[in-house]
Amino acid sequence: MTKIKAALRLSSLTAESKVTKAQGIIDAMQASGNYPASDMPINYSRLQTLVDNLHNAILASNAGTSTSISNMHEQERILISAFNLIKAHVEFVANNTVDPTSMITSAGLQIAVSGGASGVSELTLETAGNGGVVIKVPRGPDEKAFVFEVSTDGTSFTKVKSSSLTKVTISPYTPGNTIYVRYYAITKNGETAVSQVKSIIVL
Repeated sequence: MTKIKAALRLSSLTAESKVTKAQGIIDAMQASGNYPASDMPINYSRLQTLVDNLHNAILASNAGTSTSISNMHEQERILISAFNLIKAHVEFVANNTVDPTSMITSAGLQIAVSGGASGVSELTLETAGNGGVVIKVPRGPDEKAFVFEVSTDGTSFTKVKSSSLTKVTISPYTPGNTIYVRYYAITKNGETAVSQVKSIIVL
């Protein structure tokens, strides 16, 4: 039986994007109900602490001292090590179900395919500093424009920008707060379905 592999892809991200992606994985795993806390190799509260530690280390590194920057990189390494274990747990659980692909994506991870390409198209978020957030989205066939919606609680969304560009910056938001982003595209046939929701801690 072929085992489905998950793609974590934290190593190549900026420190800020590591925080965003790791937080998204925690949120997705808990929301899915597929990964109960009692079965986790590292409990959710500890994972959250690792994300918070890196976030705080990023803020401290803005001071520019060699000690704070070194600490930030150390926190990055700790986070990556922990989430590699989580990835292995997700793969193990997923491959013991009838639909491993859905199980993996429900954990906020992507499907690893030959050549290392992503099996999932989705929006990505990056901090721009000074309360700004950069949104990047893939452009599908016939998609002419995109409508971006933001929420502060993950439930109630408000349209904040429409653009024909696949990369936009939205601002200003309060540093330290979490915002949630989703989008839909406009095609010649009308609006597409709304994308999945991603969250990011504003810097």
